[in-house]
Amino acid sequence: MSSDDMTMSAGRKARPRIDLDRQTQLAAEALKKALAERDLPAFYRVFRSTDLPFLGRIYEGDAAGLFRACAHVLHRLGGISPAVALAVENHFYVTSAIATFPIADDARLDARRRALLSEVVEGRRLVANTNSRVHADRVNAVGTRARKVPGGHVVSGAASYTSLATEGDLLIFTTALEEGFPAVFMTRPRGNPAVEIGPYLFPDAMLDSDTRRIVFHDLFVPDEDLLLGGPGPEVVQLLLFEMVWHQVLIPSLYLGAAAQAIDESRRFLRTVRGRDGAPLAELDGMVVDIGRLVIRYRAACAAVREAGEAMGTIASARDRAERLPRLYELAGAAKYTGTRCAEETVSAARGIVGARAYAGDGALERLCKEVVFGPLGPEVNAVIERAHGRRALGEGEFDGAASSPWLDGAMSASGKEETC
Repeated sequence: MSSDDMTMSAGRKARPRIDLDRQTQLAAEALKKALAERDLPAFYRVFRSTDLPFLGRIYEGDAAGLFRACAHVLHRLGGISPAVALAVENHFYVTSAIATFPIADDARLDARRRALLSEVVEGRRLVANTNSRVHADRVNAVGTRARKVPGGHVVSGAASYTSLATEGDLLIFTTALEEGFPAVFMTRPRGNPAVEIGPYLFPDAMLDSDTRRIVFHDLFVPDEDLLLGGPGPEVVQLLLFEMVWHQVLIPSLYLGAAAQAIDESRRFLRTVRGRDGAPLAELDGMVVDIGRLVIRYRAACAAVREAGEAMGTIASARDRAERLPRLYELAGAAKYTGTRCAEETVSAARGIVGARAYAGDGALERLCKEVVFGPLGPEVNAVIERAHGRRALGEGEFDGAASSPWLDGAMSASGKEETC
């Protein structure tokens, strides 16, 4: 993507020009070096020095463009380390949701949003986040609570999943108020004794995602750091909007792993020769096998791009209410398709390269270890299957039987629902 692609179209406010390709390449080279030297803080220093962490401000109000930019960066980093790309994705999805959530009709919330984005950009902050889920005997159990005190809230409890935990300057987290309603808070965890950053949740395969358990020891959060909370529909809509961003960006990084696996296969097949002295790449069976992988990869990328660009359809409070549930389904389908394709592609590449995939600290070895986490979150692929299955098996006619996904009721990039 050239710098010309990074400006707004005529009639809209111009955005700062950045060379997305060059800055993404800079981050990618820094990540390769950091992994080789086992010095990930060095990668984050380079990452912070670029404009990449601040794409939310650059693309504020342009959700489709923001998706394409974030996905571009994640795809490149995911081909090097899906674990590190996952940590970066956590920063991207929460800042993207804040930057593009349509709240222009609420001046107070809009001012709070702009103040937060300004703090991120001006302080060159990275944002970690958690939904306060914990490992328990009940699915989706929330491990934190917030009680009201004069001037703010006091938060106590634990959260199992926090990626980018030690690098995050800001922590945006979801918890439950005393009344049981959800709330979204912000805090600054560095040097705060009330925020205990615990051990790695994944101490082996996904170590570099910096995913850790966090404990809040009566953390005081002032009223100005309550982003949104209470019984209003906008709270649930924001959480759903965040999840949609999460679901469309996650497959972008894992498809980067799939692309790298295909390239590793290409190098192997062009380098290694058969008994007849010809490169394995000339075997018709190998040509067909790689062709199938490429077709599936491109189809998955198309599904993810469709869902990501449809983020632009959520432009008002009415859109939040009417379009967001359908977009949530579309994002789930894209996440399912992309992560499943990535896992199967890397597995197929391992089968082609054989034991050499594990000879030394090669790219394919790392991809094999880390890509398997794609189908496991944020929503497990089995959950997405059940959701789509229940909808299809409902009393109403399946929505693809008497209509089509291209015209009747389909969401276009312009935000209009096209009809025959």
